[in-house]
Amino acid sequence: MKKENNIGRKIKEARQFMGLTQEELAEKVDMDSKHLSKIENGLHLPSYNTLKKLSSFLNFNYENAETVNQNKKIDKLIYLKSIKILNSAKNEEEMKFYYTLLKIAQKGLSIH
Repeated sequence: MKKENNIGRKIKEARQFMGLTQEELAEKVDMDSKHLSKIENGLHLPSYNTLKKLSSFLNFNYENAETVNQNKKIDKLIYLKSIKILNSAKNEEEMKFYYTLLKIAQKGLSIH
């Protein structure tokens, strides 16, 4: 990836954080997955319209090329994954262990 193209890296980070493949994201924003791959790898810069679609779907702040981790979609995704983890516990002891891990992870992500 080219050093000066941080936006591709940020798009990739946001996509991965949401648990999407390139193909899934490309389908969601109506673009070719090969083109998305080139953007993420710094080979192409996205057009304004493409960047706007990607940033809207990923809740990505393209003006300063930083992901916005406190947005509602990501909070909901984290909540749903947390519930799935807690529901996978086989007994109360395991549930307490998972709950403790999730609390530690929450502090690390600075999520309220």
